[in-house]
Amino acid sequence: MNPPRVALAGFYGRGNFGDDLAAVLFGLFLKRIRVPVRVYKLCASLSGEFGLEAARTADELLDDAQLLVWGGGGLLAPWADRTYGLLYPGVAEEYDSLIGAALRRGVPLSALSVGGTGAYPSPLTPRYKQRLLESATYVSVRNPQDLALLARHRVAGDYFPDVVWQTATQFPAERTRSDRRRIGIDVYPSNLLRQKALHLAAWLQLIVWKRRDCEFVLLDTTNARVKAYRGLGVLVRGRNARTYQFHDLRQDLQVLASLDLMVTTRLHAWMACVGYGVPAISLAGEKKTTLLLENLRMEDACFGRGRSGRFLRLMLSKDRLERFLRDFPFPDVARLRAESDGHFRRLSELLETLGRRVPPWPGKCR
Repeated sequence: MNPPRVALAGFYGRGNFGDDLAAVLFGLFLKRIRVPVRVYKLCASLSGEFGLEAARTADELLDDAQLLVWGGGGLLAPWADRTYGLLYPGVAEEYDSLIGAALRRGVPLSALSVGGTGAYPSPLTPRYKQRLLESATYVSVRNPQDLALLARHRVAGDYFPDVVWQTATQFPAERTRSDRRRIGIDVYPSNLLRQKALHLAAWLQLIVWKRRDCEFVLLDTTNARVKAYRGLGVLVRGRNARTYQFHDLRQDLQVLASLDLMVTTRLHAWMACVGYGVPAISLAGEKKTTLLLENLRMEDACFGRGRSGRFLRLMLSKDRLERFLRDFPFPDVARLRAESDGHFRRLSELLETLGRRVPPWPGKCR
């Protein structure tokens, strides 16, 4: 018999670096084990480059599907309905409709490498999050704290480190060196405004002006094919600063690997950089990011409220910054990468339980 077809869904095709990267990682894994897959709304540039079939509608995604997998992202992170609706108009309703269509068709649901913030109100909002959680036959999570939520809902599941730890293995990139320290700044005025930390934009401008011995790359990790540039380059200027917006996954990852330091508000940009051996600072990070750093016992790389002054002093002092880079407390990336294979292993096992022929799981993702 033929292998089952997988419908792969997530917060894809909306320009988010971490979600689209997870789609590619799961899609390439399924291709390696010769399981047909359609990916919901993955942008044409990624689906074309990696040979993944994209589906534009729920009906197209679910046609002949034997399993719906929600792959990666903050599925378990709660959002106020009003805030979510303002930021992503119509998206919650779209995903709710997708889950409803899968349930009506009798397609089993699962979620892999998803996470939350460590705080889990009941019910999860928007509604599609709670609905998927209650309907899932299996969920693998990226934070050990998320297991309590699965237990509350009696959902079978496991904890493995985030699938994005696989990035450097799947997409090797050479570390390049330059005469000046190259510092990436992946910070967004809109995020700073929401967190009442807009003063950090002025501080980052000061750092760019004072540290003329460094080259600054003002990043926007949102896909340029989806949204226009929204990074700090709209506010910060300097002869030693340039802007870069993500647009090509392989090239984007090479840019990350070329940095000497990353300063970011984002979870997966931080993770990808550390995976490439690049020291990374979480500045005004969201709770999901601070949760990761707490779990890794890397609070010293997290500069949130109460530590922003220390961040400024660090960045303005050449000697302090050099010591920070030299002594950066990298986690055991090899272990995290090996253990994150668990998401792929469980996916292979889920497919086997469908009673169809599935090629053997190939072990570590390569």
